[in-house]
Amino acid sequence: MSSRNMKLDEIKARAQAAFETTEQRRKDALEAWQAVEDQASAARLKTEKLRAQRLARDAEETAAKAAAPVSKAAAKRPSRAAAKPL
Repeated sequence: MSSRNMKLDEIKARAQAAFETTEQRRKDALEAWQAVEDQASAARLKTEKLRAQRLARDAEETAAKAAAPVSKAAAKRPSRAAAKPL
């Protein structure tokens, strides 16, 4: 429908309706983008937490291995390379 046969009030009403539709779509898009950003942020936070826990666990295991006493069998038995002179 062309705007030639429309009255000024009708033209303004159509323009206003188009503007409101566009604004609503923009708001919906912003809300959707914010939801995506929130999910990504939560995933990054969870990943950082799990990484910190893994590093702490690995550090404890390394410290426990270093502090563990050497077994008697390993301490008594010399290696073959050290036992045989060339």
